Amino acid sequence: MSGLKRRQFITSIASGAVGLGVAGRLSAGAAASPSAGQESASPKIKKYNDLGKTGFKVSDVSCGAISLFEPNVLRYAYESGVTYFDTAEVYLRQKGETYVGQGLKGIRDKVVITTKHMMDFRQKIDKASVIKRMEDSLKRLQTDHVDVAMVHSIEDLTPLLKSEEVLGAYDELKKAGKVRFTGFSTHNAKVTLKQALETDFPQVVLVIYNHMEGPEIEPLVKAVRAKGIGTVAMKIFAGNQQGNLKGMVGPKMSYPQAAIRWVLANSDFDTCIPTMSSYSHVEEYVSASAQPLDRAALGMVARYREQASSRYCRVSCTECLSACPANVAVNDVLRFAMYHEDYGMERMAADHYAELEPDRKPVDCAGCAAPCESACPHGLPVRAKLLHAREILSV
Repeated sequence: MSGLKRRQFITSIASGAVGLGVAGRLSAGAAASPSAGQESASPKIKKYNDLGKTGFKVSDVSCGAISLFEPNVLRYAYESGVTYFDTAEVYLRQKGETYVGQGLKGIRDKVVITTKHMMDFRQKIDKASVIKRMEDSLKRLQTDHVDVAMVHSIEDLTPLLKSEEVLGAYDELKKAGKVRFTGFSTHNAKVTLKQALETDFPQVVLVIYNHMEGPEIEPLVKAVRAKGIGTVAMKIFAGNQQGNLKGMVGPKMSYPQAAIRWVLANSDFDTCIPTMSSYSHVEEYVSASAQPLDRAALGMVARYREQASSRYCRVSCTECLSACPANVAVNDVLRFAMYHEDYGMERMAADHYAELEPDRKPVDCAGCAAPCESACPHGLPVRAKLLHAREILSV
């Protein structure tokens, strides 16, 4: 390669780094991935971080257990050095917690377990019911406590912070030693992370963060991290569409590994939780532990971004909602479709869609002028995607 072409190539990569929200984080001198001969046959976690001020040390690459059918995969993840495991009451209709309990039996004191519970603040919630749900989770998890208990998928902390029953329940669970720390997961970090700065309820937060969705919340992540709140990244693969895109597997790195590197380049995140539902997932994702965000990784995520930009509905984006005359929950519906098609979680996706209020479903989209498409900042064919979502999710 001539000197001119080399300079042009480096300049183009640097420009791409700015566009991907990683200016200043590209590893100096990291021009290529380690050679295959340098990789261990059995990948191991190479880095552990403090989880906020909880006192826990957690693996930089951790385990999301949203779709898991073989508990031994969790044990394999632990043997590979993974120490943080995330699940929820709703995953696999409560079986997710059961699998986690089975997989981590006998090593409970060596790992950090988080579980999450949905709270419908439109309904009356009493303290006893919250405590009962947590105790049922503990039975499924085969443990006497969880390390982090999260309110699941909350988009505004106001009703939580006003609920004496829910807050009282978590306080009682903490005093009883059944919950060590509390927090929340959210698809609306722009709002909830600001609120987190004004309350002591969350000691750990779980937010969307990937190279296509998340750079805008980095100042808030930094602020909550400075407060001592543990930070965990989810949906790190930006829609998980690599199977339908070109050039997503290289000789030294796959797209998921590149996406993990991108997330971990931000030191304000303590860990990330890609779903590990197979032994091959464990090996692939753990291999990215402590690996630099080099030019090869940036090139991979840039290719993904170019191909997926007009396909991926950003989960936290709400730009089109006010344009819809029928008040369709566009981002939720398309998120459920993503779970169905790109995550392989058909049953869970259908369950979520079924629970959506009937008047928020895309029932009249076929005859609509689709102002949502004009409002979409990413150029998605929103109406067609909504009609397709209704078709695959209606069971």
